[in-house]
Amino acid sequence: MRNESGRRDLGPDRPYKKTLFLSCAVLAVTLLTGCSGGDAEGQGDGVVSVPESDGGGKGGSTKSPAADDSESGRPQIRMDTTQVEEVRMYQGYLRCIKDRGVSVGSPGNKMPEADPESLWFPGIDVAKERPEVEKACIGKKPLHPPELDPKKNPDYMDDYSKWIACNNRRGLKVEPLPDGGGWNYKAGANPPRNEDQINQECMIEAFSGK
Repeated sequence: MRNESGRRDLGPDRPYKKTLFLSCAVLAVTLLTGCSGGDAEGQGDGVVSVPESDGGGKGGSTKSPAADDSESGRPQIRMDTTQVEEVRMYQGYLRCIKDRGVSVGSPGNKMPEADPESLWFPGIDVAKERPEVEKACIGKKPLHPPELDPKKNPDYMDDYSKWIACNNRRGLKVEPLPDGGGWNYKAGANPPRNEDQINQECMIEAFSGK
């Protein structure tokens, strides 16, 4: 499955982008969120979803004081953050949940370029299955790019349409999901070897307004 910013699924608590992440995909606009549950290489159904972001958004929308408090000091992922950088940013959060009994692994062959000592993403949705752990560790959890949050970016659907069009124009034959949450490969699509580069470049182009 693909989610969170078009990256391969890393598991329920993965970063927002697709690794080779997220990805569940850009979702979730679980991605690098991805997030979809399961293994980081889980791309069997060809779906890319978009994870919800926690950050502020394009268009100058404001957040409540409570939201500001919950986000204070948390690492901020950008759209141009690499997959390896994203995994590194998650280490504090992953150590925190591991110390509280959540099972985590190591990158292994899921991301051989990552530090072999790195922790990997759990096979559960911590926020849903261990809410007390999520609450204790949320201050260490990276924030997704605000541009990828439909609740914060008033132009999200327009940007999303541009993202899909760019992917198709550059050889990623994809079809949008009706809710704007990601995309599927078209039937018979044969993605180019640099599909991850194309997808991220198109995402940045579309959501940055360039």
